[in-house]
Amino acid sequence: MPAIFATAKARTLCAAILACAAGLAVNLWMAIDNASGFGVDFNQFYSASRLAGTGRLYDWDALRQIEAEHGPPVRTGRLPVVAFGVKLVAWMPYRVARVVWLGSSVAALVVFALAWPGLNRRVAAVALCWSTPAALLLVLGQDAPFWLMFAAVGLLLLSRGKPRPGGAVFALCICKYHLAVGIPLLLAAQKRWRALASGATAAALLLGACFWIEGPAWPRRYLDVLRHPMFSPAAPRMANLRGIAWWLPWPGAAEIALAAAVACLFWSFCRRTRDPGLAGAGAAAAGMLLGHHGQAGDFALLIPLLVFTVQRASTPGWLKWWAILLLTPLPTLLVVTNRPFLGQIPIVAFVVAALLRECLVEPAAEAPSGLPA
Repeated sequence: MPAIFATAKARTLCAAILACAAGLAVNLWMAIDNASGFGVDFNQFYSASRLAGTGRLYDWDALRQIEAEHGPPVRTGRLPVVAFGVKLVAWMPYRVARVVWLGSSVAALVVFALAWPGLNRRVAAVALCWSTPAALLLVLGQDAPFWLMFAAVGLLLLSRGKPRPGGAVFALCICKYHLAVGIPLLLAAQKRWRALASGATAAALLLGACFWIEGPAWPRRYLDVLRHPMFSPAAPRMANLRGIAWWLPWPGAAEIALAAAVACLFWSFCRRTRDPGLAGAGAAAAGMLLGHHGQAGDFALLIPLLVFTVQRASTPGWLKWWAILLLTPLPTLLVVTNRPFLGQIPIVAFVVAALLRECLVEPAAEAPSGLPA
């Protein structure tokens, strides 16, 4: 019998390795085919960090002059404290800094997969290797890998009975705060007041540091950047509620109505779900939908919910296959076509369906998934 089990485990491991290799090959091919965009967002962070602390962080003329040294100019929407934090690598030559940032981003994704409570590690590894959004984050040099890492570590601390440190780590998700709206909703819905208070205090300190870094006028300059038409030019291609509302009459009102409905659904989901890992997966997915600004790479925030859907034995087959489909490059490729709603609708509808099912099904002890952790 032990030999049979060893063989089965070996086969499962080999299948996971082959699946990872195939996913990496597909994404590597697409990355090479789109090499012109390599490091576009990192160039923005690198250049903005050099202005952080000078009072000129949101000076477009100064920023684009620095960015032009390494690529096309892109307006920055990062808070002063976030841009200042990138100075850790900005003192390096650009090419060296880009490699260090890439390596750190890969490490952040590994930490995310290992630290997120309850995730099946092999399924998570396959999901990451096949995830085109995750590949986009690495190619463009985005900072969402660090968001996922901070969220995972915060949830891990929460699951181990350390709410105050967990809340403080959640505050680091301020790097992409518009995607983090699900986290305070989760903590409030589950009455995790110590974590919520700790996170709010840490976030207040980080925002206070912005005034020390950029001076008292930074909020006005920052709002001017957010209101600029070129800051968010691809709203019709966003895989979130804003992207869906774009195709409806009165898109502003439609987005507000959809956001209210999703927030209520997510609140009910959190009230019924005590598992920190699953609740956190819902928070990341809900934050992706509710975030007013989001691009194809931000779809990576859906990975935890997709993995939980695949690995849980109680998940109905139709929902598992839906999750597996979303783990392929197809939805992301559809979002960037001339008919992005072909990708937006399956992505948004999946999140709603997954949260709704958890709200409607009676809580029960989860059966073993049959997959090794």
